[in-house]
Amino acid sequence: MYSCQVWSSGFSREGDVFRPTLQTLHLNFLKGTLGVKRSGPKWAVLRECAHEPLQFYWFRAAIRFYNGLLSSKSATLKQTLHADLKLVPRAKTSWASDILRAFEGLQGRDTYTQAFLVQAPYLLLGFHC
Repeated sequence: MYSCQVWSSGFSREGDVFRPTLQTLHLNFLKGTLGVKRSGPKWAVLRECAHEPLQFYWFRAAIRFYNGLLSSKSATLKQTLHADLKLVPRAKTSWASDILRAFEGLQGRDTYTQAFLVQAPYLLLGFHC
């Protein structure tokens, strides 16, 4: 999942858990390993293998990346984040827009959204399945 913090942000929306092809391939591998039919329940297979959906890991990686941008000493990285946040009202497909859409399914969504827009860091303890 190399660089998933960048490319996976579009898959982080609520309800998109099983949409990515990579998630389907992962599930098919787990089902084959368990000897379960391909039509077996997806959530049961993930839980049996003590796995979370890839979407969860991708979202956490994106939040770690965001925190890294905030704590970076690089002016270029900070300017890039600031520019991307300025695109949010105008662009439907920016990285920041994708992250904000990912917050929609979370409890405390408004708090996360406001913190993101003012560029405040997140504690990852609050993000769990």
